[in-house]
Amino acid sequence: MHGTPAKDPHTPPASGSPGRDRLDDANRQFRRALARLAKEGRRHDHALLGEVERIAAEAAGTLDRLTRAAIEAEGNSGRHRAALAREQQPLDRLARKLARRGGARG
Repeated sequence: MHGTPAKDPHTPPASGSPGRDRLDDANRQFRRALARLAKEGRRHDHALLGEVERIAAEAAGTLDRLTRAAIEAEGNSGRHRAALAREQQPLDRLARKLARRGGARG
């Protein structure tokens, strides 16, 4: 048994975000692999450049989908829901005021 306590996977790190190191490593490996493939395509086999473009487009599409998912998840946070509720309150008051005015004229 080691002297350091085990890390709780659900505890966010002091800086960055959970999984940031893994994401950075995967991104670095992907970019290097794609650069090597492109270099091979430019130098020796131009047909590989089509593969480079296809892989890059697929990666970009995946990142776009994941970005939308992260933005949606952020929008579902308690802080954002509270901010939206605060913004909605004046609109609700105005809607009630307008409804009273419209109802009185009937």
